[in-house]
Amino acid sequence: MRGPRGVTAELVLEFDHPTTAQGPTEYEQRSWTVGNGGHHINPRRMPKTTPQPLIHINAFPGTGKLTVAQYLLSRSPPSANVKLVHNHLLINPADAVLHRTQPGYQSLRRALRAATFTSLATEPATYNTTYLFTDFQTTNEQGTSVCLEYAQAAKDRGCVLIPIVLSCDEDANLKRIMHSDREMHAKLMDVELLRTFRKGAPVFRFSDRKEFLEIDVTCLEPEEVARMIWEHVLVVCPELEE
Repeated sequence: MRGPRGVTAELVLEFDHPTTAQGPTEYEQRSWTVGNGGHHINPRRMPKTTPQPLIHINAFPGTGKLTVAQYLLSRSPPSANVKLVHNHLLINPADAVLHRTQPGYQSLRRALRAATFTSLATEPATYNTTYLFTDFQTTNEQGTSVCLEYAQAAKDRGCVLIPIVLSCDEDANLKRIMHSDREMHAKLMDVELLRTFRKGAPVFRFSDRKEFLEIDVTCLEPEEVARMIWEHVLVVCPELEE
């Protein structure tokens, strides 16, 4: 387009380029400038921005993941813009369609996670948000696969994954799983099933990662656990501090 004589008109187009495995997403802005008697292309690259981290809290049912996560939301600064995606937000839609023992259930669960992770990797509107996930995954084949999905999601997003494991004494765990507020969230309240879980494969741990943190919550209040987690998050990502 051509402006009045002596006036330069500028058309600006934006392109989003997620650089999945190579690093954080970059925005590239190119301007086409049309002046008197000529034109030229002037590429301008905006500063790189690193998307905010994914926090993954993994523990047996009844350990207090959701309660701790809610306290974590209340103590984190507004600038961190923490959003909670607790595991039942991803489990309940699948449970509404298929029983967990039916064929296709795990495939549906995987598809729900994939849709979420794709948005976190490709949608710039998510990059200024820290996402807090709660989960229960063990070292069996299924659990290991799911945890590696979280690692890949962080890599595709170009951000840090901060894996947290909450451990708990079995007696305390069995008492906590019977709390009445678990029923309102359609959570597991089967003591014998929890015993079976605890006798099986251990909870998956990203033990080889420097960002990994494990906390024994048996004798700790949720507020204290949340404080410990957030202090760890700030060590890994100090830019989240106000």
